[in-house]
Amino acid sequence: MPLRTETTYEYYFDRASLYYCKHHDCFRVTDNHEDSVLLNGVTSKDVNDFIANYFEYALEDEDLKDHFRRALRLKELDKKTKELEAHDKELENAIEDENDAASYT
Repeated sequence: MPLRTETTYEYYFDRASLYYCKHHDCFRVTDNHEDSVLLNGVTSKDVNDFIANYFEYALEDEDLKDHFRRALRLKELDKKTKELEAHDKELENAIEDENDAASYT
């Protein structure tokens, strides 16, 4: 593994605004909605981890962190349930189509 240098850049903002784009996996910090710093490769999981850590360490609210994590899990379960329901519906339609085709022969 090659050696890499560790670098830190500091930026100062008068009025920071933060944005996340899930389609491009990037995080943008702008100063007064003008100059900006774009951080590529930041995933929604990274942002969710940041939010949970913010609740825990900056706000010192463990309950809020736990509630946030539970809400994320519920959202993921709901998404998977909908995907499974759609898949089941596709299978039902395919079986009906096969039965209809078999009845014509």
